[in-house]
Amino acid sequence: MSSMRRGIILWVIGFMYAGALMGQDQRLDEVIVKVDNHIILLSDLELNFAQLVAEERVPNTPQAKCQILQSLVINKLFLAKAEIDSVTVDDQLVELETEERMKQLLAGRDPKILEELYGKPVEALKEELRTSLKEDKIVKRMRSQITSEVSITPSEVKKYFKELDSTIVYKTEVELAQIVRIPEVDQKEKRRIKSKMEDLRKRIVEGGESFEDLARVYCEDGSRNEGGDLGWLSRGRSVPEFEAVVFKLKPDQVSKVIETPFGYHIVKLVGRRGDEYRARHILMMPDWDKVNVLPAKNFLDSLRTEILRDSITFQAAATEYSDDRGAMSTNTAANGGFFQQPDGSIRVKTETLDTYVYQAIDRMKEGDISESSSFRTPDGKTAYRILYLKKRYPAHVADLKRDYEKIQAAALADKQSKQLLEWFHEAKKDVYIDIDDRYDQCSILGIQ
Repeated sequence: MSSMRRGIILWVIGFMYAGALMGQDQRLDEVIVKVDNHIILLSDLELNFAQLVAEERVPNTPQAKCQILQSLVINKLFLAKAEIDSVTVDDQLVELETEERMKQLLAGRDPKILEELYGKPVEALKEELRTSLKEDKIVKRMRSQITSEVSITPSEVKKYFKELDSTIVYKTEVELAQIVRIPEVDQKEKRRIKSKMEDLRKRIVEGGESFEDLARVYCEDGSRNEGGDLGWLSRGRSVPEFEAVVFKLKPDQVSKVIETPFGYHIVKLVGRRGDEYRARHILMMPDWDKVNVLPAKNFLDSLRTEILRDSITFQAAATEYSDDRGAMSTNTAANGGFFQQPDGSIRVKTETLDTYVYQAIDRMKEGDISESSSFRTPDGKTAYRILYLKKRYPAHVADLKRDYEKIQAAALADKQSKQLLEWFHEAKKDVYIDIDDRYDQCSILGIQ
């Protein structure tokens, strides 16, 4: 098996397949694989394959589709063996992540639009997401247990690089940082929102109207469809201003109107157990198109001047002054302003950057700091930022000395993949696997 093929298998393992949130009706779909109590639908294969082809991760060939199907079978094999070996994950962590993902999915969107898009109720989407996240965690835990003792030596790295099937070309990467400033909401806009929230609170506390019903109408975040229900959260999961109020409430008590970085809230405590709580809230956010952005822009212009004068480093300024931190952000402030890859590396591929950032740095030289410019944050706020291009790594053919860390990581992944394949061939003896005859030519794990 080629290194590319093993790499595809390793990448797809743990991949949360696209069909989980694509609204497929299983009654109208086809089961093409059974692995004990787990199934793979035709749509699972087609959606995964279409996505990877679109991302240019695999070629549009029958052989590549076979590799994707094998990876999906391997995923189900992990799950089946986990049941046999009693491998579990923390359901509470799964629930917390499900709630967070649903908030991101629904943020700023009308739930009815999502229901129309996916062809099913939001609750059904949530259950599918919960199942998918749990399976993903189980797969990762199984893989970690199997590969935890695999290591790689320098001589093995050199051997791996020498035996590569083809020349590797690394795409352009950059070390890029930003400092973000989110404008203050002016007092007039604050008074407008707070007045509306005070009226809502009065309708609940004095008028006896249902908190849940009003949340379904007025709440402006992803919990709207849930009647403002945030689910069970542990201390530290929400902003301090919110939790300071929650932990002072008694069950069924409704808070006064409070302000957080997201806007204004009314909170109702559902229950509490130790450092965990469950609450409903109604959130109203400012109209960011009416916010005065000039102070934020002026601040960044002045800060840029100080950095250029060497009065402060960009990293120190980002750590101290950037507003890109916490929930619903890329959290670059925690890393001296630098964007990061999922593995923690600050060398990011330019193709993963948004269009505006890509265009901005395309005109910059190493060491340049851009002038301030406006953009929208992930949670819809108007903000300003300056960018610092520390280093650019042009696309190039892989070189062992220049790219040792990358090649070392690839070599380790390849060795782990071999270990996994050995495990798969043993594990398949312990489970029932049935693959549709039309995929005989794929010879999945040598079964057909």
